[in-house]
Amino acid sequence: MSSVAASVGTEGGARVIDGLDQPARRWSMLVIILGLIVSVLDGTIVNLALPGIARELNASASQSIWVVNAYQIAILVMLLPLASLGDLVGYRRVYLVGMAVFTLSSAAATFANSLTTLIAARAFQGLGAAGIMSVNAALVRLTYPSSQLGKGMAINSLVVATSSVAGPSVAAAILSVAS
Repeated sequence: MSSVAASVGTEGGARVIDGLDQPARRWSMLVIILGLIVSVLDGTIVNLALPGIARELNASASQSIWVVNAYQIAILVMLLPLASLGDLVGYRRVYLVGMAVFTLSSAAATFANSLTTLIAARAFQGLGAAGIMSVNAALVRLTYPSSQLGKGMAINSLVVATSSVAGPSVAAAILSVAS
């Protein structure tokens, strides 16, 4: 079974690939979903931990809110430019670089010993999350054949909604066993 395309047509003499065959579609969606989960969860999970973070880093409430703001502002500012970059250099490349930046900055945030370092790491996490989220719909569009695109987008939406709702519960579970 070929993992190249579910159906192939021609458009203006060029070969057009309409989605991936199984199991490539399943693997592609797994990667897309995992990226979405970590980037959306990370946006909501910190809110519950913020008082503890402020206490541990001796920061005021007005200072510590920048741990959340840095992440959200970075996503907001970079979402559209990175989507455009995906059109130019490839969606996969933007996604993978976004995931690498997100992962490295998550490690930096884990080991941050000052509020300034944590805020900078969170800003880079937001940049990575923007890379992941900005090309997400395009990757789903390339993964599913046009006849099943609604299914792919529904799964995408379900993952975003579930992850954002699960954030506080996941944070509470983590904080119950770790600082």
